[in-house]
Amino acid sequence: MKMMTALVALSLSASVMASEVDSFTGRFSTLEDSLLKVNIKANELLQKGVELANLEDKGCDEKALYKVLRKRFRNKYTDEFSNWAYQTEDLQRIRTTITESIYRDWKWYQAPVPGGWARVVNDPSASMLKVNGVFIGDDKFEHFLGSGFAYFKKNYLKKKGISSALKHGFKAETGYMGATTTGVMAYGDLTANFNGMRFWNHMLQKNEDILGQNKGPYLACENNAWVRVEKNPIDFSNYIDDAFDEGINCSAFNGEKLVTKIKARLSEMTMDSGTTFTCPMDQDKLRSVWKKYGKYAPFLINVEGHKTKPKMKFEQYMEQTPESVEARTGFTP
Repeated sequence: MKMMTALVALSLSASVMASEVDSFTGRFSTLEDSLLKVNIKANELLQKGVELANLEDKGCDEKALYKVLRKRFRNKYTDEFSNWAYQTEDLQRIRTTITESIYRDWKWYQAPVPGGWARVVNDPSASMLKVNGVFIGDDKFEHFLGSGFAYFKKNYLKKKGISSALKHGFKAETGYMGATTTGVMAYGDLTANFNGMRFWNHMLQKNEDILGQNKGPYLACENNAWVRVEKNPIDFSNYIDDAFDEGINCSAFNGEKLVTKIKARLSEMTMDSGTTFTCPMDQDKLRSVWKKYGKYAPFLINVEGHKTKPKMKFEQYMEQTPESVEARTGFTP
């Protein structure tokens, strides 16, 4: 009992309860694309942020601007956008309880959050949305906006480089804020983090986009005040792609027993439905995002299907190249 209590406490403190999405159950249900609605909400909140920043009368103070914007765009506990995306009934979603999900066979001592805590608090699991034609967990917005800002801060504001940003995500997903507590190292989360960095860079567009796709600036300084650049509204189609989908960009798990249990559930779903459930669900889409991210693909995309989390250190992780991964795995782009 003491061990269970300790693990529950560990779960609680890990990213204030991380959520995991089941990207397979209900995948073939009809689901409205929420792209337009999330774009409208994001641009409304951006306008609100600009107005509040200007009320502070600090001129075009970037630090003050980001402080205000972070209250609009961060996570479901401290901002407006992610909290809205997580709770609103305006977005059509698929909710899968832990007892019906592909994670339902996991034990609390294997994965404290889905195996134990989810049952205690009646499911902190992420629901599944469709945005830009892509199935994503609603938790991806938190990664995009919250961890994305951490990447942006490390790479651009503090000028520590992209390696420092990627290390932040790697340590989180493989450790205390990821696989250690949830059992899941989600490459989809890493992709969301990376694209969130791009989003925050596009806010003022002071640096070239890391993928060569400048979409900003969303805001500019005119007459010592922040203004929207109307020709550049926020559009999540510039960021969300199939690499966000954990049914395409397969997750890794904290141990072979967890992998085995997931694969068994997918095999059962295949037998019951007559539709093949595997990961990835679409090899062509996997190849497409692998090509899109180029030299960054090994740090964001998993081409090996469901597997155990990498046992390599970060330095070894960063030594990967698309060519070395392709040679090691036999993956053909």
